[in-house]
Amino acid sequence: MIKLLIEKMENIILEKKGANFLGIERIDRNGRKYYQLAVIRGNGNLKLTKKGVYFERWLPKKEFFIPFEKIRKVELGRWHNLKSFVFLPVLKIAYEEKGETKIFGVCIGWKKETMVWKDMIEKQAMNSS
Repeated sequence: MIKLLIEKMENIILEKKGANFLGIERIDRNGRKYYQLAVIRGNGNLKLTKKGVYFERWLPKKEFFIPFEKIRKVELGRWHNLKSFVFLPVLKIAYEEKGETKIFGVCIGWKKETMVWKDMIEKQAMNSS
């Protein structure tokens, strides 16, 4: 048990407690965008690991994992799932899953901190391919 915990901790590159999950948008094969309007948003732990991006929502409990090899684009925005955020940027991670592009949206904090996450995810995704 302790060995597993140590291995898990060694794999964490960045961690943000209290990140705000905003849902997942999707783009179908024809380029049409769909919004997840009835999403259960919530705070949780966001982790950048050596294998990908991991988010654990606190309540209701749910986990998301995006491996680096599936990531296609990382960008900052002011809105996600038709919700706008005036002062805080949204980190958007576009990835491929089941023939569609999905966009994971999370609010981490101020722009400087969010840019660090964006740059580190891009760097890790590039190194993994």
